[in-house]
Amino acid sequence: MTVLERFLKYIKIDTASSSLSEETPSTPNQSLLANQLKEELTSLGAEVKYDEEHCYLYAILKGDEFLPKIGFIAHLDTSEDAKGENITPNIINNYNGQQIALNTSNVLSPDEYPDLNNHVGKTLITTDGTTLLGADDKAGIAEIMTMLEYYSSTGEKHGDICVAFTPDEEIGRGMDYFDYKTFGSPIAYTVDGSTLGEVSYENFNAASAKIEIEGKSCHCGSAKGIMVNAILIANAIMSSLPNETPATTEGYEGFFHIERVIATVSSATLEYLIRDFDKANFERRKKLLTEIVDKLNEKYNKRIKLTIKDSYYNMRNIIEQDMSVVEIATEAMERVGVSPKITPIRGGTDGADATYNGLPCPNIGTGGHNFHGTHEYIALEDMEKTTEILIEMVRENTNRKVLTKGE
Repeated sequence: MTVLERFLKYIKIDTASSSLSEETPSTPNQSLLANQLKEELTSLGAEVKYDEEHCYLYAILKGDEFLPKIGFIAHLDTSEDAKGENITPNIINNYNGQQIALNTSNVLSPDEYPDLNNHVGKTLITTDGTTLLGADDKAGIAEIMTMLEYYSSTGEKHGDICVAFTPDEEIGRGMDYFDYKTFGSPIAYTVDGSTLGEVSYENFNAASAKIEIEGKSCHCGSAKGIMVNAILIANAIMSSLPNETPATTEGYEGFFHIERVIATVSSATLEYLIRDFDKANFERRKKLLTEIVDKLNEKYNKRIKLTIKDSYYNMRNIIEQDMSVVEIATEAMERVGVSPKITPIRGGTDGADATYNGLPCPNIGTGGHNFHGTHEYIALEDMEKTTEILIEMVRENTNRKVLTKGE
């Protein structure tokens, strides 16, 4: 099966996860895809283990026991931010660089998405303008599976190739039940990035903040000296923070993101995301929010409760201690004619959790673009080249260290 055939097959299953569910997996269709992949992996001769309860699928394509192991991870779910049901892909051969009419009311334009200019002459796969496409992360799954088929069918020498397909990455729970021992590799890569050649070993330090405000309501006509308006206190908090939001920052710049506001005169709740690549700046952001709340608590007699919870940390702090896991990827890319693009992840990744649990795990681009929306697209040639990269990464890892018996 080609990478395109696999991709088109996988996106037929709506695997959107649900942040409203407390179950793992959060939606049953993720198990449908896992079971389909289980059959394919078995047909390739891989040793398969499936945590059916939590929908974690592991497989090892066994190799020479004296050669080093390598691992690849992708996620089964798609984002709930856009419809993932009844996906109708639109395949455009020899893209001409013009805007693409997805349907009568929705276009994909290089004016809005300049990266389309880098794909002139390629075969593009887009949505029909009513759903997402699912390249995040079914392109990654298809690329991993096609790489495995290559090694299964050619007999080329390699160490164990370990793969895992996980649920609920899009709602931040992808590694909750991950079994590192079953996975079996000392290094791994999430194949879950965007642009072809992207290598990411940096991500945000992340925290969530919940601010609960107790107001005091009374009749407006007799409110002087009595009423405490929780909405106004919430506004004071929001206006005290710097204008550093997702919409005003880029690259290595951090931000405060107000994610949810529920407010009446009697009570208000604010929910923030706090993000920064630099650990010292990350701590300063948390401290600033704490100081703002403390100052307002002095004014309003301790009516505000602030809870800050760290979510994950920048995996660079671990990976930079041994950059070989990055070098394997970049050198493999160069050998297949792709210029590596070292790109910080302006978000989180399952690889961050894995890295802090002892499994160094950078992220590799799949070739997809505009994830989580109806303008999502991917180029077939980029999926094929990413598959070549994965094949070459196995070779590079195999050639780096030939183990001797007893090591």
